[in-house]
Amino acid sequence: MLEHALIRLFVVFFTFITWRKLDLGLFFVFLFLPSYLIRFKFAGLPSTLLEIMIWIIFLIWVSERIVKLDYKKQFDNLITTYKNNFTLFIASGLFLIGATISIYTSINLKSALGEWKAFYIEPFLLFIILITHIKTNKQIQNILSAIVLCGLATSILAIYQHFTGWMVPWDFWENRNTFRVTGWYSFPNGVGLFLAPIYPLAIYLFQNKWSLLKKEKNNLNYLILIISLLFIIFSPLAIFFAKSTGGLIGIIASIGLLLLIWQKSRKFILVFGIISLLIIIFMPTNSLKQELLMQDRSGQIRLDMWAETIEFLKDNPIKGAGLASYKTLIYPYRIDKWIEVFHHPHNIFLTIWVNTGIIGLFGFTWIIVWFYRVGLMNLKKDKLIIFLLATITAFTTTGLVDSPYIKNDLAIFFWILPALLIVTTRQKGENEIE
Repeated sequence: MLEHALIRLFVVFFTFITWRKLDLGLFFVFLFLPSYLIRFKFAGLPSTLLEIMIWIIFLIWVSERIVKLDYKKQFDNLITTYKNNFTLFIASGLFLIGATISIYTSINLKSALGEWKAFYIEPFLLFIILITHIKTNKQIQNILSAIVLCGLATSILAIYQHFTGWMVPWDFWENRNTFRVTGWYSFPNGVGLFLAPIYPLAIYLFQNKWSLLKKEKNNLNYLILIISLLFIIFSPLAIFFAKSTGGLIGIIASIGLLLLIWQKSRKFILVFGIISLLIIIFMPTNSLKQELLMQDRSGQIRLDMWAETIEFLKDNPIKGAGLASYKTLIYPYRIDKWIEVFHHPHNIFLTIWVNTGIIGLFGFTWIIVWFYRVGLMNLKKDKLIIFLLATITAFTTTGLVDSPYIKNDLAIFFWILPALLIVTTRQKGENEIE
């Protein structure tokens, strides 16, 4: 088939450029994060294009260590990083242990192994590669530029869909005149989940390139500046057309954190936040208030999902449901039996709990706490840290009403954040950023 031939050709091309320059391979991985939607069988096993790219990156990374005979140095650097970020690695270990145990508590071993590999092992491998490979600001800019460019392409597609309906599933377009765009994904909220956390990174890139261009004219910096600006303009429109309220609130929360951390705007944002909250509470009942207070149909469905999930967890607090098992095991606890059974409970913490058990939930929550603690303690080390904090804020805010981790691209995106935080907060002598 032509499709398989094109995939093989791309894999050969990707292997070649990654072998020549690992940074270029990483750029393409992050540029094509949605490529997990390209699915096929590899050696008889289900796989995705994104997964193949990650394993190629990993194998070339390992081979480079062997060829250069610096694996001992790399191992020593990794041990130093481990010692300096001991609590993160313990938390990560608990998270992965919880996910691994949940393979055996799952009712579908094959599906559980697939999720374990795609959502936990492969993102963590990429995390290890990043913290050992990234040594310069140029490499960081390379990764962020790829992510923002991918986000811009997603935004443009979503906006185009709004005017044409092209590639939007019937359920979210003609059905009940919903007219919600979906981007590359099969559901509208996928647009908001992907774009919202990228927004602060685009602001950082724009600010960074603007400062550099004041000192020295550079065509590449101009290009990245334009890409970042277009993303900043187009992504909220794309999220709005997807009618993803969680995504819009995620962007607002991330900007709010940036303004809160910036001392000059701290008092203003506090007063503005309090006034906005009072306006929402005391405004007359309307569709906006109902949506924000979860009084509309969508909000009520989510509240019911959380209630039934909590009832399930009362009976299974330690092991949860196991990987890839929630949709089946939640059925006896359902409140709204007239609607479809969802794959997850639309809350990041409940989702992690039912998938990885109490051990995984503890590890995941610890990672989030570690991130804020280390980020706030090192704010003055690098400007990027503030924007990383805003990014994790967008991620967790959207996670209050959805599950931004249980997607191949978002699981990888999540692990990029602690990797970049480690790199930007390294001590002198420990592969210090140039």
